[in-house]
Amino acid sequence: MATRTLGPGKLTITDTGKGRDFSAEVTKVQLVASNNTDDPINFLDGSQDTSSSTDWTLEGTIVDNFDTDNLANWCFDHSGQTLPFEWVPNNKGATKWNGKVNISPVSIGGDVKSKNSNDFSFPATELAHSAYTSSSEV
Repeated sequence: MATRTLGPGKLTITDTGKGRDFSAEVTKVQLVASNNTDDPINFLDGSQDTSSSTDWTLEGTIVDNFDTDNLANWCFDHSGQTLPFEWVPNNKGATKWNGKVNISPVSIGGDVKSKNSNDFSFPATELAHSAYTSSSEV
């Protein structure tokens, strides 16, 4: 039977010391494809050269937490770094995604007396999917 629900799963991004687990602080995670096609170049002989590419981002939503070891602080501290990630959409599924993301700061805060959330979007490269088993490691 197909696994169709996102979660429970995991999202980790690895810095030089250890993997940072985003799993318990995100309510949305997705790999977003942006497909680009350049205008064709027409040649005198009637042939045409076209090119297309796909840019990827790892996107999601972080629920704010105001402890000192929160994700907003971690993203601020690692801004500009390109780090490996692993995303398992569902622990009972059979697929995981790996690649590298370029970390950037995320917003923090929002409405008073509310549980706030803020979106993140990290450019992703070197994407690959592979089989996942519960014993798979980052």
